Amino acid sequence: MELMKSITRRYSTILAIDVTSSIGLAYAWNRGHKYLASTISLCCIGGTYLYRRMMSRDRISTNHAIVVTGCDSGLGYSLALHCRQLGATVIAGVLQNDGQGAKNLKENDVHVYPLDVTKTNSVVNFVDSVRAVLTQDKLVLRCLINNAAVMIFGEFEWQTEDQIRYQVEVNFLGAMRITRELMPMIRAHSSRIIIISSHCDIQPIPGVAAYSGTKAAITAWATAIRVELKKYGVKVVCFVPGSFVTESNILARQAEHFETMRNSMADEAKVFYADYFARYSEYFGSVAPRGELKKLQDQRMYEVFEDALLDKHPSAIYKHESWRYCIYHTLFLATPTRVRDWLVQKFVQGPSWTKKAVQTPNGKET
Repeated sequence: MELMKSITRRYSTILAIDVTSSIGLAYAWNRGHKYLASTISLCCIGGTYLYRRMMSRDRISTNHAIVVTGCDSGLGYSLALHCRQLGATVIAGVLQNDGQGAKNLKENDVHVYPLDVTKTNSVVNFVDSVRAVLTQDKLVLRCLINNAAVMIFGEFEWQTEDQIRYQVEVNFLGAMRITRELMPMIRAHSSRIIIISSHCDIQPIPGVAAYSGTKAAITAWATAIRVELKKYGVKVVCFVPGSFVTESNILARQAEHFETMRNSMADEAKVFYADYFARYSEYFGSVAPRGELKKLQDQRMYEVFEDALLDKHPSAIYKHESWRYCIYHTLFLATPTRVRDWLVQKFVQGPSWTKKAVQTPNGKET
């Protein structure tokens, strides 16, 4: 049943076109327009062939290996399990090799190795492990999924240099580091590279300015290397999985991050932001509390991911978004800046700011 639903969704467009064309063909033939009917028939056959060719997929087999980074929880953990269910040999990178995520993956026959994308030695050791698995089991490296990422909520002025640097190191430089080390194998096997992007690249939002910047950077990087690597038979695509913060541990340390911001904040800033920072940190600190480790349940997200993984002629970007995201992002593109900024604030729905009188060092109020 699920297979039939998937096929129907995937080919619904061409089915609708074929049905409409068939009705037009029958009408033209009955009205005596045989040459027109023949033309319609040829166009339908040609269009169907081209569509099927463009939408054709590769197959996953047991000798195909897929490398996924950032598999301790959330999306990486879920994609590793899903790729294993598809029949691939999965090699997962985890930050905590003795964590629950690593344990669960190992129980599902996933090859698990420690990986800290911010450290060159860790990346090199992980790549050596990947090479050993490929050689030992005579596998083909089918795909590298650059998923490892961190997100820290908080206005730009509040975030410390270490917090900003950490997001850049993991989200952007880390993906470049692991990709570069794997490039000899990627070229040799004509592999695919999937970059996990974000709606924050399409429309950066307040509160995650640094995170949005890293996602914009990695998408720009992916766009460039897509052209660079095409001549070597390597395909590069971006995948936007949608929002799943309530099902992930990506914000599990947010309360700790807010405490670091508070301790590092200058006295003037503490006075200026006052209760706004308190309300802000309380609100976003409770958005995604650490919960039970489990695979993401959004079936549509996996369908879009499979398109990114298996399409023989992939698009540059694959997006999974709810109707709310679709409406908002359409409006973001179509409205003037003033209206768009207002819509962005409504989209985020964070605590409101109320300006209060602040005592300046010279004793005046502003």
